[in-house]
Amino acid sequence: MLQKQLIKVATLLLVVLLSFDLPISAQILSPGASKAASVSTQEPDPAALINVFLDCRGCNEGFIKSEIGFVNFVRDMNDAEVHLIITRRGTASGGTQYQLSFLGYQSYSGTDQDLTYTSYDSDTYEEERNGLVKYVKLGLIPYLNEKDALNDFELEYTGDARGIPTNIEDKWNSWIFEIGSNGSIRGEENQQNVDLDSRIRIRRITETWKFQLNLNHSYRRNTYITIDSDGKRTEDDFVTDRQNMFGLLAYSINDHWSIGSYFNGGSSSRDNIDLWYGATPTIEYSFYPYREFARREVTLRYGVYSAMYDYTERTIFGKTNEFLVRQELVFNMDYTKPWGGVEARINGRSYLHDLSKNRLNMQLELNMRIIRGFSVFVNTEYSIINDQLSLSAEGVTDKEAIANTRQQATSYSYRASAGFEISFGSIYDSVVNTRF
Repeated sequence: MLQKQLIKVATLLLVVLLSFDLPISAQILSPGASKAASVSTQEPDPAALINVFLDCRGCNEGFIKSEIGFVNFVRDMNDAEVHLIITRRGTASGGTQYQLSFLGYQSYSGTDQDLTYTSYDSDTYEEERNGLVKYVKLGLIPYLNEKDALNDFELEYTGDARGIPTNIEDKWNSWIFEIGSNGSIRGEENQQNVDLDSRIRIRRITETWKFQLNLNHSYRRNTYITIDSDGKRTEDDFVTDRQNMFGLLAYSINDHWSIGSYFNGGSSSRDNIDLWYGATPTIEYSFYPYREFARREVTLRYGVYSAMYDYTERTIFGKTNEFLVRQELVFNMDYTKPWGGVEARINGRSYLHDLSKNRLNMQLELNMRIIRGFSVFVNTEYSIINDQLSLSAEGVTDKEAIANTRQQATSYSYRASAGFEISFGSIYDSVVNTRF
């Protein structure tokens, strides 16, 4: 009896699956259907289109595929005739700059090109993504010279470059200002959380100079309610309040060298600091020209940080305030390659009055395609900590430790995540279906 029921269920599932393939079901239900009708449901000839592997890092991959119908998007780089890498970064005006790198494979080997698309801060999301698609289409056209799709293109120029003035006056002289704030509240019967954030951004960036000023205020209040066996209600409030000012002034000497200074200040209830302020004269060397940052970046920066600290409570070293000087060396590397990407950062610093008071922070992010259909992802960070000079001599209560509202003594910290992805099946990946 059970065997018959299983056969019925399997038969029903087979009918349902076949119903999703319209050409097959049409032939089953109507074997006498016309040849023309069956041809109209066939997929385009793959040989008439180029195979493109879209390596989209920070853009709407689904929208690009849905808007471009004259190529075959494939799932694996090994099946591609063109590998398109799209990376993005912010611009001085608050917009976004996309770097499009087209790499030719197979019969297009050696046919590479780079395009840059820049959206403005005032652009809507729709305008930005449509502009990016336009540049993707323009970049793919040179690879269509041997494909049938080129016959269906029409070229039209909608502007008139001859009427564009060569000198455009900027009444703001490249200065940009941003003010923002956000808050949230959430809770239930026995707890409540309130988060408030506000920020001010001021910047001016030219080819030679870069100025940036960020002001941030962050307030967190967590309230926990407990009721003991006698019905007594107790409320515990845990508050962290942090204000931070960060500034940067940098001057570009040439394609490889820059000098300038960081300056910052603020307060932090978690770090036992009522007020701190200081500055860091610094120099930076780029192993590759700065203009290549979208694809590869290797820099080395050295600075000397001098700051004044006023503490909320006396520290474990008996200080209520002090002036400190520390040196710092930062190595930064970021590569974007067809096989994936790697980003690494090493930051070492030590106080000059006592070199044993130091910290070393190391970060690594890696995403790599090992073989066809198999990729791995790794994200790690590790810090060796010997410079917690602001720790309160009063210590940390058990409740403060659980709520993480006060800094605790530690000699290290770490985080790590890793994963893999296996993909197999059809090489084509052009269809976008957003239902459900």
